Formats: sequence, structure tokens, C-alpha cells
Amino acid sequence: MSVYSYATTGGERFAPLSAVAELSPVQPAVFPQTPGSLDWLLGPALQELPQSEDAFQLAVFAPSGATNLPVMVFLPGGGFVSGAGTVRWYDAQNFADAQQAVVVVVNYRIGLLAHRRSVGGGNTVPEELLLALQWVQRHIGALGGNAANTTLAGQSAGAFWAFALAQLAEARGLFQRVYFGSLSFQPPLHSDAAAERQAIVDARLGEYGLETATTDELLATAGTIGKHWAGRGLGLYPSTDNSVPGDLFDVTAAASRMHVDQVLLTHTADEATAFIGQAPEQAFGEPAVQGFVAAHFTDPESVAALFAREASLQTPKDCMIRAMTLHQIELYAIELADALAAAGKQTHLVRFAVASELAKAGSAHCFELPFVFANAHRWADAPMLTGLDPETYAVASTEFGALLGSFLVDGSASDAQGNHLPAHQAGTPRAQQITAAGIEPSDLERRVIAKRLVSTR
Repeated sequence: MSVYSYATTGGERFAPLSAVAELSPVQPAVFPQTPGSLDWLLGPALQELPQSEDAFQLAVFAPSGATNLPVMVFLPGGGFVSGAGTVRWYDAQNFADAQQAVVVVVNYRIGLLAHRRSVGGGNTVPEELLLALQWVQRHIGALGGNAANTTLAGQSAGAFWAFALAQLAEARGLFQRVYFGSLSFQPPLHSDAAAERQAIVDARLGEYGLETATTDELLATAGTIGKHWAGRGLGLYPSTDNSVPGDLFDVTAAASRMHVDQVLLTHTADEATAFIGQAPEQAFGEPAVQGFVAAHFTDPESVAALFAREASLQTPKDCMIRAMTLHQIELYAIELADALAAAGKQTHLVRFAVASELAKAGSAHCFELPFVFANAHRWADAPMLTGLDPETYAVASTEFGALLGSFLVDGSASDAQGNHLPAHQAGTPRAQQITAAGIEPSDLERRVIAKRLVSTR
């Protein structure tokens, strides 16, 4: 792994960034953060590196002797308040070697540092990601990659930013296709919602504000915001601005704005276990489940019928996990894939259905990451991998690598045997899924419909 700086601040916290024009090696660092809420699954790797407000870095992985290879620029997740591309979880050397590709994993600002001077005052992240992508265009040829064959990829919060950049005119030409892993339906904060968060900032920081508060004060304030919205969704996440439109998640608008023609979407089978898997069963009684379903689906009775058909749903908590997974990620992936296919985009939709042996985890949000990068050794202390059958891991990681590696080449998708997977068609009843046995056909859930409220403010 080689780590480089791609930008730097001009001294003032929210001043416009300066691009680092040359190849400038640096020691790995991460942006300031507190332990992540998914450490029970992932382990403590994010706490191993020094923290800095100037951690505008990217890690590059390339095969020995690489020349003119496909490039993947990967944006990691972290719920908009944690995460980093320089952490060992994203060691992509095995993937780069196996798929003959160059991988670039990017750090970007998180927490209150990602909000320019105020929550609702604009997002800092698009500026820095554009600089990172421009750095790739300048330097990736010298590092073995083909800048004209670049895929922008992201998982979770990173998928949000990849989704935004794929619709941003200023990013046109900086990448040729996109991969979204576990893209969650998360419309940006509208003005009123942002003002609610900023009121907490004002109450805690007073005259100092985001520009002059210490890093520790920013982290503590972000923690207060997170606790205030606990159980009701994310506290801090991007707000609407010129780079992030209010209708970012309207699938028809998104498909019309998207300036690339090849898209890969993946999600896990049990996304929501990552967020509520450890919560006590008694926290999810029937009334809570019914309230969530009524608020998030057009026909609650059809959802109840679905729950009755699925034998694995034994408790109200099981039903809540299924409902959250469907609404936030699984159904949105189908809706977006339909809209993209209808707009003429070559789209592939794949479900990851391998389950962890960790109690209450299943095929959780983030569980696919060690399979994507074929780097289980870098996740040795991750509870979610404990006890996993080595053969299952070998098969599923080989298939995921082949799927993504083939997509990087030309936007098609193939299994490990080189068989091309069919592109998604709007309204199709079936897609593919990765299981312990390989890539298999999968039925899409089209019997329930999610409510989608998108504000344009």
C-alpha cells in the first residue's frame, strides 16, 4: 500500500482546499472520529491510526508491474461520522492482484467537519472528492492504471457520495461507471431538519461555532446530535446544497441526471441487523413494528402477509429487521435499478446472501466487505467473521471479486467461471445473488411497495 495526500487546507478549517499536484507520500491518518457504532461487527481497526483534520489521503494498491489497468476509486462508509480509506479493512492488494486492477481508497471528511460552517451551510465532501478524482486522473497512469477506464465505487455512506457524484455535472468525465454497495435511501437534510441539528451546535458551541471549536468539542457535539436522534435515524448526514439536490433519491430524476451508463448495485440480505441486531427483543413489540410498517409502506397488509410467508421471521424484532432492510436498501435498489434500466443504463443488481456465524448478525450491512477485497486476514479481530467456514469464504469472495473485477473492465458482470450475468430489465422478477455455493438466481421482492418522501428544499 502506498498512501498519498491529494489536498490540504489553507489553514482555516473550512477554507477552500488546495490540490496537491505532485505525488506526495504520507503516513496514514484518519479524520477525527469516535468509536463506530458497528464495532461489535467490524472490530476496532478505525482506532489504530492517528487522527488529523488534514487527512486528505488516498491509499493505492496495484499489481507488480501494472500498466494501463482498470481503476477503481473506492469511497468507504461509516454512517457519515466515522470511517477512513487508509484503515486496514480496505487493504485491496489481493483484489488488485486477482482482478488485475488498480484500487484507490479515499479518505473524506466526516461528522461536523463535513458541514461547511453550519449544518445546512453546505457539504465539504463533494469538493474534496472532486480533488481526489482529479488526482487520480493526473497520477494513476504513473501508478499502473488507465485514467480513461475508471469506476467510482462506494459502500454505505460512500455509496451516497458516489451516487451524488454520478449525478453531479462537475464530475462528468472523471469516471466511466459506478458501483453502489448497500446504497441506503437517505434523502439529504432539508432546511428545517438541518436547522434542528444546528440548534444543538449553537447551544453547545455558542460563539465558537464550527469554525473555531476544538476538534474534541466538534466530536462531543456530534455525539450529542447522534444521541438526540437515536432510534429515529441518523443525526448527522449531508444536507441539500448545489452539489446534493433535495431530490437526489428520486429514482427518475437520478436516472436522468446520471452521467455514466453502466451501474452495479449490491446489497446484503439482512442489512438492518447491523443497526439493531444487538438491541433487546423487548424493544420491538408488535405496535412498534406495525407503526414502522404503516409509516414506510403503502399497503401494511401486504407487508404482514410477507412476514407470515417468511418462516425465518419468528419475533417482532425479526420483522422489524426485515422491514427496515426492505425499505431502506433492498427495495430502493430494485426501484433504482428499474429506473436506470428504463433510462437505457446497463445495470446489474446482485444480492449478497452469505450469513455470519455471529449471533444476531446474519448477512449484515458491511458483512460483504472482507469478501469484496478478499482480505479476511485484515479482519482477524472482526467478530462478524468468527467461525465462518473457510470454504464458504473462499467461494463467496472469489465470486464477488470476479463480479466486481469484470465490471471494472467494461461494465459487464461475470461469475468466477467467466459466464456473463444478464443485465437488469425494468420489472423483471429475478436477479442474482451470491451464496455459499456461488452466484445463483434470486427472486426480487415486488409484492410490497415502499413509501418515498423526497423534499426538494
